[in-house]
Amino acid sequence: MENCVNHPDREAFSICFNCGKPYCQDCLTESGEYYYCKEPACIIAKSKEITSELNVNIVCPFCQSEIQIDQIEQKKKLVRCPECDSLLNITVNPPEIIKDKNYVQVLSSMNQGDLGIIKSMLDNRGIDYFVNGENFLSVDPLIQPARIMVSEEQLEEAKEIIKDFELNIFGVSFNQNDEDEDQ
Repeated sequence: MENCVNHPDREAFSICFNCGKPYCQDCLTESGEYYYCKEPACIIAKSKEITSELNVNIVCPFCQSEIQIDQIEQKKKLVRCPECDSLLNITVNPPEIIKDKNYVQVLSSMNQGDLGIIKSMLDNRGIDYFVNGENFLSVDPLIQPARIMVSEEQLEEAKEIIKDFELNIFGVSFNQNDEDEDQ
């Protein structure tokens, strides 16, 4: 391990999550999951880190619905209200509604496996999207499909990414080419 930037005679304990420099234990402070040094820019970054101590229940300022937020959503810092579809900034208390972009449906599916693969493809290319009704599939499948909504500005790029993806019903492929190859 390297030596501390501030104390060259000491072995570094860890690196600062913000600047990436090695520091000894005396030069670092812990916040949530990461260590930060005492440089001004790193102190600001530390203050913006959302930790698991944030309330897991918030109230939508538009429709007054209570929303439970998991740790993954906390890290994203933005949450969509499942009742009114408002985009909320949860880094402030109370949460604020953010002027939303226009989103359009790019596809729908009842297969959670397909949704996971498509979400991964969109994430990999930095596409701005959300899935409407994904959790409903777990509660009552085959009633209503989940809809993948994509930012209007990235619609054509999203269509290009998923154009060759073959949706499956119930996780079973109905591709006739598979049967032809076996014969």
